[in-house]
Amino acid sequence: MYLNLGVKDLGSNSVKKSGGSNARAYIILMIGILALAFTAPWVKQSNFEPATSVILRCGIGLLALLPFAFREVKKIGALNKKGVILSVLAGLFLGIDFTAWNYSIYYVGSGIASILLNLQIIILPALAFLFDRERVPKTYFIVAPIMILGVIMSGGVFEGSAGPVDGPATVYGMNIAILGTICGMISGVCYGIYLYTSRKATKVNMGQIVQPMAWATAAQLVAPAIFMLFFSDRGFDLTHGVMVNGALPMNPETTLGDPITGMNWFWMLVLGILGQAVAWTFVQYGSVRLNSTIVAGLLLLSPISTVAIIAIVLFGEIPSVLQILGVVIVLGAVAYQNNLFAGLMKKTKGDKSLPG
Repeated sequence: MYLNLGVKDLGSNSVKKSGGSNARAYIILMIGILALAFTAPWVKQSNFEPATSVILRCGIGLLALLPFAFREVKKIGALNKKGVILSVLAGLFLGIDFTAWNYSIYYVGSGIASILLNLQIIILPALAFLFDRERVPKTYFIVAPIMILGVIMSGGVFEGSAGPVDGPATVYGMNIAILGTICGMISGVCYGIYLYTSRKATKVNMGQIVQPMAWATAAQLVAPAIFMLFFSDRGFDLTHGVMVNGALPMNPETTLGDPITGMNWFWMLVLGILGQAVAWTFVQYGSVRLNSTIVAGLLLLSPISTVAIIAIVLFGEIPSVLQILGVVIVLGAVAYQNNLFAGLMKKTKGDKSLPG
């Protein structure tokens, strides 16, 4: 789900000091990536109303983070005022991201929703250019429209169907594939804003990892709460879910999903602890300690695993040929924008020059 975190690479000196710490960073990063790959399926398995799901996920995640945040304060000090402001701002946009993304998961499937989120790779450079005057490579203007085309193809918009998701053809009078893609694109835009803001936050703190996550997670509660109050007829619903027997009902606007069971609560706890607290903190930890090109490559494993393996096995979400082509375009654009291909080519050339 989460590529190009926008975290400044701390350089190789810090990771060369200790092979053990480098290995630990890889292990922690891979655990975080594995958790991220299951995040969308866990949202679907918990089956809570989308805004309710965000509040529960972030609330549980915040409770899990607080003891470690307090420990971090005692160990290296509290996050400074600017760091807190930037973390809260980042969390506000991430709350919008999560709410829109949850709807996308139900409308176009957990695998495709994980792909749509990667629209962030064209948002982050644009924000850096507009506000920080960072140079944007000329290839960006080629990659951006290709990326948007891939996102639209992935959502099934050109086919006029919801792709792998069983259920109604329309929701709120709109084609469900189009609505799901729009939700996914809103999610990707807000995620890009989050990445931009969180990147700036990493430059003003003293190496804290857990505290920025805790502040951002608390701020994520705002967007779904506002959505419940002003835009949702369901409100904070702890009694009924979204899907009926694993699929959207034919009129999800008015039909309640299956009653929430102990198993739904189990998956919500897993989502809150592993998908929120562990995933985000572990990926952040590994990202600031390892080479940025390697991290970008490893992070590609998350959406690939979700769409190509997990969503198919758990929910039978089999994308169409056109959607698969869109997925390939999106992932290729992500890899190119993260300089993954160039980094791998340099590494290959370097290996060939070694003796033996």
